[in-house]
Amino acid sequence: MAIVIFSGRNVKEYESKNEEIVKALISDGFILCDLCLKPMSIHSHYPRGIKETGEEITITMVWCSKCRTWHALIPDFLLPNKHYSANEIEGVIIENCESVPVNQIETDASESTVKRWIKHVGESIKRAISILKYQFGKEREGISEVAIDTGPCYSELEDILEMAPAHLKYSGNKLGLANLWLGKDSKIAYI
Repeated sequence: MAIVIFSGRNVKEYESKNEEIVKALISDGFILCDLCLKPMSIHSHYPRGIKETGEEITITMVWCSKCRTWHALIPDFLLPNKHYSANEIEGVIIENCESVPVNQIETDASESTVKRWIKHVGESIKRAISILKYQFGKEREGISEVAIDTGPCYSELEDILEMAPAHLKYSGNKLGLANLWLGKDSKIAYI
């Protein structure tokens, strides 16, 4: 399983600050097992590549000794289970919403990968919008449906995130910001 956290705006910042941010989050009780809600501890690390840049980062694994489960702490500029960065995938989704033909979308990813992102990430965005509407509505007086552009799913996500009850630090892409909010209530709903 993954837990999405903000630990730097880019790879350079992530590599220099991640370890101290993770230790602070653990000591402050913000990294909890999603099964038993007990504090987790650092267990190990593993390398993860970012396909479009060729960069490699070190992902921290945390451990719940009670449930005997591991979780990867994924920075918000990546999406769980994706080889490309959230920025790259977000760019593809935005171009698709602007009616750019799939074979003309600017990316190093293959056309079949782009089609898969459009389908699966698009479905995840729709699910995330529903969860975020509910989540933000609980914390505020409600969500203004009139202020939401119900056009392409990405613009709807942007409008929902503008209604967030608070501001969060995030790497700059809306998919990562949505994942940070989704992680507050339901980690299985990550984009």
